[in-house]
Amino acid sequence: MTAPGDKLPDDDAELWDRVAKGVKVYEHEGRLVQQPSTSPKSKPKKKAKVPGKPAAVIQAAVVKPTARPVDLRAGDHAGIDRSTRRRLAQGQLAIEARLDLHGLNAEQAERRLSSFLNLALRQGHRVVLVITGKGQMGQGVLRRLVPEWLKSGPLSSSVLAISTAQPADGGDGALYVMLRRRRQIS
Repeated sequence: MTAPGDKLPDDDAELWDRVAKGVKVYEHEGRLVQQPSTSPKSKPKKKAKVPGKPAAVIQAAVVKPTARPVDLRAGDHAGIDRSTRRRLAQGQLAIEARLDLHGLNAEQAERRLSSFLNLALRQGHRVVLVITGKGQMGQGVLRRLVPEWLKSGPLSSSVLAISTAQPADGGDGALYVMLRRRRQIS
């Protein structure tokens, strides 16, 4: 990683400029927060307009994940064998790490979840339990948001499958998360 003042090699700077061009970061209410800065070595360039292509279509083409995680709660099954799917849903796979998000707001929970999954991957864990809680009257914010975070954005590339936990592990207020295997390059 580079520090904010470090110079990037030419090919990295060029790649960053192409990736960051036109990307806008939005806050939850939809207000613009910041635009990504260009790399320290490159000079700001005028934005090139692509005729006939709305920005949302262009961004969707760039950010599209390779494969969405299997959501057993929604009846998905492609990408995971029947035996593993059944064992995950029935809580028969060993839980190697747990994360309890009770008492956190959405922003804190998303950061904690991301850090937790990155650490679990580095440690070689395969199945983890994420406890969201049910919220008031079963309408918890984290109960609704966590599965979406797991199925989209940067987290989806690490997640193979998710399933509602068994009552002994938290029931509707918790999720079993099966992580993808990390491939070792020799």
